Amino acid sequence: MVRTLGQGHKGTVYLAYHQELQEYRAIKKVPKSSAGYGQFKKEALLLTSLNHPGIPIVYDLEEDCSNHYLIEEYLEGDTLYDLVKGQGHLNRETVIRIGIQICDLVHYLHSAGQTPILYLDLQPKNLLFCHGYVKLLDFDHACFLYEANASPYRYGTPGFCAPEQRSGDTLGTYTDIYQIGALLYYLSTGRVKCEANCPIADQALDRIIEICVREDKTRRFPSIPELKQELETLYSQTGVFGKNQSSSLILALAGSRHGAGTTHLAVGLTQYLNQTGYKTLYEEWNHSGDVRSMAFRCRSAMDSYGIYTIKGTAMRPFYGEAVCLKSVEYPVVVRDYGLQWKAVRETGDIKAIWLVHGGKWWEQEAGAQAIGRLKDGKGFAVLYNRTVPGMRPDFPEGVDRSRCFQVPDFSDPWKQGREEQSFFGELVRRTGILEHEVKAGERSRESAQKERRTIWKRYFKRDK
Repeated sequence: MVRTLGQGHKGTVYLAYHQELQEYRAIKKVPKSSAGYGQFKKEALLLTSLNHPGIPIVYDLEEDCSNHYLIEEYLEGDTLYDLVKGQGHLNRETVIRIGIQICDLVHYLHSAGQTPILYLDLQPKNLLFCHGYVKLLDFDHACFLYEANASPYRYGTPGFCAPEQRSGDTLGTYTDIYQIGALLYYLSTGRVKCEANCPIADQALDRIIEICVREDKTRRFPSIPELKQELETLYSQTGVFGKNQSSSLILALAGSRHGAGTTHLAVGLTQYLNQTGYKTLYEEWNHSGDVRSMAFRCRSAMDSYGIYTIKGTAMRPFYGEAVCLKSVEYPVVVRDYGLQWKAVRETGDIKAIWLVHGGKWWEQEAGAQAIGRLKDGKGFAVLYNRTVPGMRPDFPEGVDRSRCFQVPDFSDPWKQGREEQSFFGELVRRTGILEHEVKAGERSRESAQKERRTIWKRYFKRDK
C-alpha cells in the first residue's frame, strides 16, 4: 500500500504497488456494513463488461470478513477540476480536443451493448487528463438506460446535471449530451454554468455549447456523433497538430555556460506551447536532476511512463540509455540539454537548436565557441538571456540577425505575462518550427515586431 487517493461516504480508494508485476493499482475498499455496497457491486460488474483505453480495467474483486475490494487499473493524471483550478480556464484548442475525446468515451458507453449505458455524472472531478488524453473515473452513477428510469433516485452534480435529472423527467442519451455542454462551458470559462450564464469569446464554440445545454431535450444534438462532428469541424480550423502526426517535433535548448538559464527557458517554452494548444513534453537531457527536485518539492509522483506532472506540465527526468520506459507520443518535445551543447549535434531528429547565450561581458567567449559549433544546425537561433542593460554582445558571424533574440526577464516560467508570451510567440514564428503562426494573446504580428525592435534598441544599441 502506497497512500490514500481519496475517501468518500461509500468507501476509500488506495494506491497500491504490485511487487511482482511492478505496476500500480487502485484499490477501492467498501465496508460490508456500508449502505453503498449494492452500488459498489453494480459498478464492478459494469466495469468488467467495458473495454476502452479511457476506462479503468478491473483486475479482481476480493473480500475479507469486513470489506469488499475492487482492484482496478490506476489511471494517472490531473482531474479537469484540478487542471482548471491550477491554471484557470483552458484555451480554445485544448477545450475542443478534450470535448472530442469525451464524446468518444460517452459514445462508447452509449453503444457498448444492446442497451445504452448512461454515465449521468460528467463533471470535472470525474474526468482525468493524462498526457493529453481524457479518462473516466468513478462509475458510481453509471447504469443502463432502463435502470436509470426505473430507479426512484436521481443523482447529479449541481451545475452539470441536466434539467430532467432535477425534475424527474425521462433520462436518455441526451442527458449526457447536456453534461458535455456544461463541461465545455466550465473548461472555457472556469465557471459553473449555473453560477454564470455569459457567452464565451469563441462564437462557434459558444453555439455548440448552447445547443448541448438547451432546457428542451428534443432541441439538443440528437446524438453524440453529431456533436463530435461539430467539434471536429471546429478543431480542423485551428491549424494545430493533428492526432495522426507520425512523429514528435523535437526542440533542443542548450546553454553556452553554467547559469545561462536554459532550464528556466525550456520550462517556460513548454508551458507556453501547452497553453497555446500544442501538447508538449519537457525532457531533461542533462545530469542536473532538476526535474526530480521539482517533483519532490511539488509532491508529484512518477507515473508508469516515467513522467512527472508538475504544475500541469508533463516532465520526464534524465534516465540514461539503460532504462526502458513505456512509450507515449507527444506532438512536441522540448529537450533541455543544459551545458551539454556538444551533444546536440550528435542527435539527428532535432527540428530546431536554440542556444541560450549568457548576456554578460564575461560570457561572450564561451558563447562564441558554442555558436561556432551549432550555427549550421537545423533551425538554429541564439537567445540572449539575463543581459546587462546597455551591453552590445558580439553578434555571431554567419548567423542571421533575425535569429537572435533578447529574452525578457520573468521570474516564474509557469506564470507568463504578455511580454513573455509575445517573446515565445515571436520565437516560434520566426524560427518557423510549427505548421501555423502562433500569436501571443491578442497581439498582432505587427505589434510583436514593433516590441521586438524596441527591445533591440534598448539593450543592443551600438556604442557611440
